Amino acid sequence: MTTFGDQVFQYGGVPVTGGGMLPVLGGGAKAFFVDPVNGADGNGGLSPKVGDTLKTVSTAYGLCTANRGDVVYILNDGNTSGSVRETAALVWAKDNTHLVGLCAPSINQRARITPPTASAVDVDAFTPFLTVSADGCIFQNFSLVQGQSENGKASVGILCSGLRNYFSNISVLTGQHANQGDEASTNVQVTGEENTFENCYIGTDTIARGGAISSNVKFGAGASDEAARNTFKNCVFPMFADDTDPFFILATAAADTSRWNLFDGCSFINTGTRDAYRFDRWIALKDQAGAKASPRIPGRELEALEPPREPGIRTYTRTGLSNPPAASSGNPSPFQSPQARAVRDAFSSDTQIGS
Repeated sequence: MTTFGDQVFQYGGVPVTGGGMLPVLGGGAKAFFVDPVNGADGNGGLSPKVGDTLKTVSTAYGLCTANRGDVVYILNDGNTSGSVRETAALVWAKDNTHLVGLCAPSINQRARITPPTASAVDVDAFTPFLTVSADGCIFQNFSLVQGQSENGKASVGILCSGLRNYFSNISVLTGQHANQGDEASTNVQVTGEENTFENCYIGTDTIARGGAISSNVKFGAGASDEAARNTFKNCVFPMFADDTDPFFILATAAADTSRWNLFDGCSFINTGTRDAYRFDRWIALKDQAGAKASPRIPGRELEALEPPREPGIRTYTRTGLSNPPAASSGNPSPFQSPQARAVRDAFSSDTQIGS
């Protein structure tokens, strides 16, 4: 007789998650199950049954073998009580090793990774909270939450320095404390190449940001860490800005980006308390010489856009950070330097702006 459990956990105990992006297990690959409520890190972790599940992602990751196609699955109880409480930052350095949350695919999923309540102060121990230096990994359907209270410390949620990783329906809700809201924190920093973020929720609107150059997404870390060919598709970037310092997208040095980095069908939402925030403050880029440059769209400057009359603005656009074409009669407003980074192909026929 085929039971419900047989249908959910097929192929030797691997759950069917739907969405078409279940990691394909290679020869000899293993699946490890994390149950933060019922698990124990002394267990084997090879099945979702009580008595065999692990308690933390870090322990499950330690059991994985690089390049083999192993998968770590996070179980949950549908509440914050089912959060995985990690005592230190996570470093994901094993190629072709995947992390998947088994929960409702919502915002701020309950397959949730967060520091323990006993470590609610220290920021440094959890920044970057997740470093992805591996290549070819899948991260799907979980949330990463950090709200440490230490003052004067900036945080990074995810630092992605690897290549060709895929992030699907991930919520990155880091820096969620008022003491971090006025620091130069960032939710996702990308220094690698050819990574894809799809249907992700990156940022938070429950803590006011201001007083420091913070960002939802930051590109690069100098000439040796140029971000290139990274794609953000159908992602939401929320913010509650109470000053003019925060940015949605930040690349502060000339060598922080290379080739192109694309934002396709993304929404940028500021629910801040003032209506003076304009597009020229939301994206910060540098040209080839390192001079500050206000992003422009061919034929239409960002500064010319009317700011929202009410808090909050949503943009639905195909926006890319790329090298613009040389100036011409049909393209009157590119950067003067052909090597400058600019915003292109924005405000096409599918663009909507409103509160």
